Amino acid sequence: MNKQPVSYLQNDPRWKDKPYRVPGESSTVGSAGCGPTCAAMVIQTITGKTFTPEDACNWSIQHGYKALKQGTYYSYFKPQLAAFNIDCDQLDWTATYGKPNHQNHQRALELLKQGYYLIVLMNKGTWTSSGHFILVWWADGKIRINDPASTKDARVNGDPYDFRSQAKYYWWVDARKYNNNLQEDDDMTQDKFNEMFKVAMGAYRQELRDNDSGEWSKKAREYAVSSGLFAGSGTTPDGQPNFMWEDLLTREQCAQLFYRFAQQNGLV
Repeated sequence: MNKQPVSYLQNDPRWKDKPYRVPGESSTVGSAGCGPTCAAMVIQTITGKTFTPEDACNWSIQHGYKALKQGTYYSYFKPQLAAFNIDCDQLDWTATYGKPNHQNHQRALELLKQGYYLIVLMNKGTWTSSGHFILVWWADGKIRINDPASTKDARVNGDPYDFRSQAKYYWWVDARKYNNNLQEDDDMTQDKFNEMFKVAMGAYRQELRDNDSGEWSKKAREYAVSSGLFAGSGTTPDGQPNFMWEDLLTREQCAQLFYRFAQQNGLV
């Protein structure tokens, strides 16, 4: 299951009237910024850093990805996300509009289930009258949609057949580390790992330092205590001898246990 991405709308009053244009046009973030808005949702979700649709549109203009009197060039997504160390690429150049049974839809679904996000160019239909980018994710066995231009149910929980019929191109975004909590520590060393393990084991053993035990071992425990095989270690908060029944047994402790048994039975 994917984690729900940040939701941004290109027609948010904070930036809808901000310019997203090149010379010869008057378009704004609200009228033409669906692609960068999708990128902004992905970037802020994965990195945790604030990156708004306005920021994404500015980056697109500065790097030459705004198409005159259109929207955003298809080549925009890969370098934009790469600027934040996020892998992204177009699934392929096969146009799937009007092809609800095309294999690319199944390939896209498999990627979603693995933890990827998808940016999808929709063609004429439920989502647009011409062309419109949306962000797609997977949760609870269902495709979910962040539509940068609408929160209407038909557009965020669209009919699967309509979606496959109207999806034209896919871009995959590798969010597996984020969605599967596989965050890597590039500064990890053996000493650092050993210290982390030591702290974790200390905390784990601290939880075992009580007399909790299973009923199945009651007679054996009573014998071990009454015969002196187990002497315990310190006391519990209520002042009782602490036998730490669920704690780990070292080889040294095991040797001591056998030695006590041998002493009691005249073997040494």
